[in-house]
Amino acid sequence: MPISFVRIDDRVIHGQIITRWTRMKECHGILVIDDAIANDPMQKKIFSHAAPRNVKVGIYTVEEGIEKIGKAVQAKNSYFVIVRSPVTLQRLSESGAEFGGQVNVGPMSARPGADTIGKNVAVTVEERHAFDYLDEKGMDITFQLVPEETPYRWGSIN
Repeated sequence: MPISFVRIDDRVIHGQIITRWTRMKECHGILVIDDAIANDPMQKKIFSHAAPRNVKVGIYTVEEGIEKIGKAVQAKNSYFVIVRSPVTLQRLSESGAEFGGQVNVGPMSARPGADTIGKNVAVTVEERHAFDYLDEKGMDITFQLVPEETPYRWGSIN
């Protein structure tokens, strides 16, 4: 499968992604889809260099991400899709992007207006609605920081 892993992670690319998840799932490239990062030259540069040399990193707005996901689905190599919020995945889905039926959720930090729903996961009302949307679309949403942890599903906490 060209898109081997879809993850929501507010830290985007970091050690757990590189050292653990890439051992479990094939990864030749990472598509980071986030309007704020894509429009910030400094963040874009930092995240572009956060992966090993053999893993290509592309950073895109949601609009650009729709096209890039379409190309990744047709590619020979396998890609990770990483977003910081389920709202981004909802926007991608509503725009017709097809990124598979499984979504892994990593850290979503505590912040004003967000309720803690699990280990290292806090969601706002908007994010809760986005998870409900993805769930209604038949996506298997699992919360699992690292592969060694036992995952739990959106339906068990909702």
